[in-house]
Amino acid sequence: MTKKDPQFECIECGYQSIKYFGRCPNCQSWNSLVEKQEPEKMQESGLRGRLSRIDEIDPSEVERVPSGSDEFDRLLGGGIVGDSVILIGGEPGVGKSTLLLQICSFLSSAQHPILYYSGEESANQIKIRAQRLGISSPRLYLFTGGTLEELKEQIEQVTPRFLIIDSIQTLYSSKTSHNTGSPAALRILTSEIIETAKGKGITVFIVGHVTKEGQLAGPKTLEHMVDVVLYFQGDLQQDLRILRAEKNRFGAVNELGIFRMTDKGLEAVQDPSKLFIQHRHAGGSGIALFPAVNGQRTMIIEIQALVTDSPFVSNPRRIAVGFDSYKMAMLISIIEKKLKLPFYKSDVFLNITGGLNLRDTAADLAVCAALISSYKNLPVPGESVFIGETGLTGEIRPVHLLEQRLKEAGRQGFQCAFIPEVSGKLKKMELKTVTLKTLADLYGTLKDKSQ
Repeated sequence: MTKKDPQFECIECGYQSIKYFGRCPNCQSWNSLVEKQEPEKMQESGLRGRLSRIDEIDPSEVERVPSGSDEFDRLLGGGIVGDSVILIGGEPGVGKSTLLLQICSFLSSAQHPILYYSGEESANQIKIRAQRLGISSPRLYLFTGGTLEELKEQIEQVTPRFLIIDSIQTLYSSKTSHNTGSPAALRILTSEIIETAKGKGITVFIVGHVTKEGQLAGPKTLEHMVDVVLYFQGDLQQDLRILRAEKNRFGAVNELGIFRMTDKGLEAVQDPSKLFIQHRHAGGSGIALFPAVNGQRTMIIEIQALVTDSPFVSNPRRIAVGFDSYKMAMLISIIEKKLKLPFYKSDVFLNITGGLNLRDTAADLAVCAALISSYKNLPVPGESVFIGETGLTGEIRPVHLLEQRLKEAGRQGFQCAFIPEVSGKLKKMELKTVTLKTLADLYGTLKDKSQ
């Protein structure tokens, strides 16, 4: 009988090869390739395949459990779906553990047993934070610093309805040689957790850290395996926190949850538009307001631009925060071409306030208005919003959900909206609408308003 050739696998990125390398060809890590072990015979799981006709399936049978937070439920599409696996990522200290403890408090009060695994904090540390948040429940069980095999034993003993893994990078198995927290280890651990949870009807929340680039460690491995991926964002120097759905098998993927961090935990922001525009400088130059649609919610966002003479004439700076820098460069080129404004001599800085990342093409007109206003020092009408997509020829193109955006602007007390020409008739709105065909119309309107 011939002996099989050895197989080597990188413990950092999962790269596989039949030849040993001192340095991984994929991730460039030194001494990270180890010889693969023969996989152990898989144990019989409790899962059984089932054949169903799609017209016989009743979607109303899907269970959705309220989490106690309207913002969190809206992100998930109306509540926590039973037997799902939810991944929450974010920087250390942003509030992941705080949010999960608050959700645990509500779920345990609804008579749901919960098992909370923590590999980063002791039980006393979690208890101190729970007391600060006013959380105490006999149905919340803590398990700290154990292996995957010990965690499975606790699951058999507690039989929880919900399982919290905080965090997946700290969990390890005694049956694998992979380094704790490596992508290969995360793939194995997450797979076993999902198999155990699906077989026992447990909903799992997995906390994942982010890398220096702002991505979840082992991102593709974890994101493909779980049902929902949520990213927690926020400046640790401020109290605003944003929870974004990047993947959701049970709801929209562009939803946002807005929270504020207080000494009593995270509080939901019911009207984020007022939060983002409460400190705006009405009528100033370089500022434009835009109604952005995120899932089922519309928020008024402030876009700020600063255009100044560049000390680096041959290489002016182009810096965008919360906006695609390539898209900003494209809009600047359109303005230069169609309006003959020499931006190539100027540094350009663009900022989306509130720490938001704006990816809506309907914001093109507002960005152009802020750039032109700052460059020419023209005041933008203070009680106005700008909605429209800009084409490469300088035309202002129609956008989706226009009436929804206008309705939110009217609700917030705005008096005028600059919009593209629409084919149909708009419903009667509380604010005045001004239609624009090209960027030249926008430039002319800003000059007229400044006189």
